[in-house]
Amino acid sequence: MSEPVPQPSHLNTRDPMNADVRDIRVEADREIDHYADQDRPDLVLLMPEDRWEDFLRMAEVEAGGDEEATYRGVTFRKAAVTAVIAQDGF
Repeated sequence: MSEPVPQPSHLNTRDPMNADVRDIRVEADREIDHYADQDRPDLVLLMPEDRWEDFLRMAEVEAGGDEEATYRGVTFRKAAVTAVIAQDGF
C-alpha cells in the first residue's frame, strides 16, 4: 500500500483580515488606509499579477509602461505576490 500524499488544501493564501473583502479595490483601499497615519510619501504597494487588470478596471486607473499605476496618491506595481502588500515588507 502506498502512502497518501498530503494535499495543500490546508494552506490558505488569503489574509483572514480580508475575508469580507468584496473586490481587489477594497483590499487596496484597506492597505492604503492602514498606512494613512504614517508619513510614507514613498509608499509602494504590490498588486497580485492575477488581479491587476481587475484592479485597474475597478479603481478606474491606467497603468504606466512599467506595470505601475497611481491610485489615491499611492503607487501600485504589478508583482508576483498573493495579496496587496507594501513593497518594503516583501
